[in-house]
Amino acid sequence: MDISYIKKNKFWISIGGGLVFVIAFYFCVVSPFRSRKTEEMESLERLLTRLERYETKGHMIRNEKWIKAEEAKLETIKNVQQEYELFYKERDSHFEKIFESVNGEEIKDEALWKNRYIQGMNVLLDRIKNREIPLGENALSLKQWKVKIPTWEEIVPEQKKFWITEELVKIILKDELKVESLEGINFEMENAVSTNVYTELYDIIPFTIKVSMNVESLLFLMNELLKSKLSFEIKSVNIGGELNRFRVTKGAEKSSRLGQPAQKRSSRSPSIVDVVIDAYVLDFKT
Repeated sequence: MDISYIKKNKFWISIGGGLVFVIAFYFCVVSPFRSRKTEEMESLERLLTRLERYETKGHMIRNEKWIKAEEAKLETIKNVQQEYELFYKERDSHFEKIFESVNGEEIKDEALWKNRYIQGMNVLLDRIKNREIPLGENALSLKQWKVKIPTWEEIVPEQKKFWITEELVKIILKDELKVESLEGINFEMENAVSTNVYTELYDIIPFTIKVSMNVESLLFLMNELLKSKLSFEIKSVNIGGELNRFRVTKGAEKSSRLGQPAQKRSSRSPSIVDVVIDAYVLDFKT
């Protein structure tokens, strides 16, 4: 071949050689790689289609190891749930009881229950009086049945309120609390809004307790509530100190509580505060 011809057409020869290289590279490298990837994508697409078909039919793809892990998990959950149910059933057993007669059997007669209720409330009042703790008016929210004999529909909620009151009085009378006075235990909370989102598990019984006590014992009071045999849940705690002395002085004329002179209340220590606790009891549906 004439060298001068090659030199003269060197540009076009280079272009032609480049095209031949590109075509050869495409068919030898790119095309096989592309075909292989296309096959992989088609295989993956077929697999996804089969999985979607299984899912549509409600089938689950599981291996033996996964099945054993899930079975162990379900067994653990079941055991924990049984412990949970047993724990709250034990705590709720006292809450569901009715007053017992002398022979240890639950009272079945409404009139006898009423007498036992009044007797029980008087016992609680005497315990507080013996500790010389001043009481507010109707501090224990005593139900005034008068001559009426309550029905069992009325007895059941009042019985539960009595157990709550009894437990609260037991806590209040602890020496560590240093309670100066008990304003009251009220089951008619003002502006009470239900916070129960688990109505299928339990009901709630809201109440408010108002006491004057040493501020250093406040944490002890809250701890005693939370570790009680009843399931107390504290919603809010309000504390008032020096400013509340004016309220005490203003109401001194009507606060001769169980024979305690009003001057005794007005001369209290600065460490004594008025505490208002809004709380509720969980009444489990066991």
